[in-house]
Amino acid sequence: MDIASAAASVQAAASGTTSSNASAALTGDFDTFLTLLTTQLQHQDPTNPMDSDQFTQQLVQMSGVEQSIQTNRNLETLITASLIQNSSMAVSLLGREVTGSGTGALLEDGEANWSFALADDAPDTTLQVINSDGATVYSQKIDATKGSNQFAWDGKDSQGSDMPDGTYFLKVVANGADGTPIAVDTRTSGIVTEIDLSTTDPLLTVNGAQIRYSQVVSAKSPETDI
Repeated sequence: MDIASAAASVQAAASGTTSSNASAALTGDFDTFLTLLTTQLQHQDPTNPMDSDQFTQQLVQMSGVEQSIQTNRNLETLITASLIQNSSMAVSLLGREVTGSGTGALLEDGEANWSFALADDAPDTTLQVINSDGATVYSQKIDATKGSNQFAWDGKDSQGSDMPDGTYFLKVVANGADGTPIAVDTRTSGIVTEIDLSTTDPLLTVNGAQIRYSQVVSAKSPETDI
């Protein structure tokens, strides 16, 4: 291994690893670099000394890698702090009523409610209520308008039969007058009953379905009957 190879190995070690691993690799390879440099200086030809420009360039490269590792370490610290904060905030929502992007709603006492926002008017809009088995139990066509829209389902299927209480999902297919698809943001509201912290973006169970913490747009204390 020559000096240039030692410097290159440092650069490679700093790529695609955590800052702690990269720092350890840097220490080992930097020691190798210094050993090779010292040996070369001791045995260099006095009539043809080592190129100082090359020496300086390699030291600058080492310094740059070290600074990059330190930057990565700082970023990892910030990311960890952010994850801890997200987890803490998510846990604080347990038992609270939240509203967020999601399609699941609970059918209770013959009523389930959703809201959805459209990017533009959509006179050709189809609403489909889907059960937990993935089957469409109710379908309806409406003339929806740009902005927020509300949909209250009475719990009856397309044949008028009462469906059992439980979690149902709303699928909205919206098209403009010319048949152009319109963007839809479906939202649901409910009590947070469980929180999964195993992902970087905690998963909140609301109405028997999961929504991401980052998708929550509002939270409040649940209403209680007096």
